Amino acid sequence: MTTKEFVKHLEGVFPPVVTPFNRRGDIDEGAFRSNLERYTNIGLAGVVVAGSNGEAPHLTGTERLRLVEIARAVVRSPELVIAGTGLDGTAQTLKLSREAVARGADAVLVLPPAYYRSAMRPEILEAHFRVVADGLRRPLLIYSIPQCTGFALEPAMIAKLSRHPNIPAMKESSGKIDFDSAILAKTRPRFRLLLGSALAFLEGLKAGACGGVLSQANFVPQLCIGIYEAFRQNDFKTAERLQARLFTLVQEVTGPHGIAGVKVALDLCGYRGGDPRLPLQPLGPAVRRRIAAALKRACAGLDV
Repeated sequence: MTTKEFVKHLEGVFPPVVTPFNRRGDIDEGAFRSNLERYTNIGLAGVVVAGSNGEAPHLTGTERLRLVEIARAVVRSPELVIAGTGLDGTAQTLKLSREAVARGADAVLVLPPAYYRSAMRPEILEAHFRVVADGLRRPLLIYSIPQCTGFALEPAMIAKLSRHPNIPAMKESSGKIDFDSAILAKTRPRFRLLLGSALAFLEGLKAGACGGVLSQANFVPQLCIGIYEAFRQNDFKTAERLQARLFTLVQEVTGPHGIAGVKVALDLCGYRGGDPRLPLQPLGPAVRRRIAAALKRACAGLDV
């Protein structure tokens, strides 16, 4: 798939799929494959593997690449497989990115280096992304998630990178519409913005974003797709009604409980979630009951 073809299909809803683990703490490949099979051919644009919801910081490089292999075997074009490959070292990021592409990733999603955050001036970050993008045969998507990295990327730097022929898009997870709007205003025409915050999903689409990578799409993909499709059809009343339901899930599931909450919701919705990998901890029975109640309220009357 060429970059032009990739950009054509980079619209809609992507679940940042979780990584299920077995009782030994190893990847449960059967559970991972089972989830992916349920995500195919239901209206999703593809999947993101080894991202934040996939517990990427707690995966080895070998594990990330194995997830890409499994995803590519299940998810067929034109549905996309995007792989999280961001590491703190430029050379290491490029190596992992090349290997992910070799195993079938249509594109890679790259976090900015953050360990030495005080040294990460815009010109250093720009050089990092350029080196990785220059060395790849597939597109690189910039990944902005300041709540995890500890800093926001500057729109002016993103604008410069948007003119790189191999950087056609970014995922932005701050949830700040003003920031998203500034990016869309400064970047080149046809540069794509994917939203990583469910709170900002509908407003971001109105601002010009092409879609979202939403943790809630792991367990209620049809709800997320419904918002996107209603927006595309200019049915804003329906889109806003569904967005309100999504807001409930952010407030009561993913917001307070993070990855562990996503995995509980997956289990409750008939997918395979299981426990997170240490040091993250599983949730207790009382919290699970509250999540079940939130799902029931948010999904009442919906075919999700």
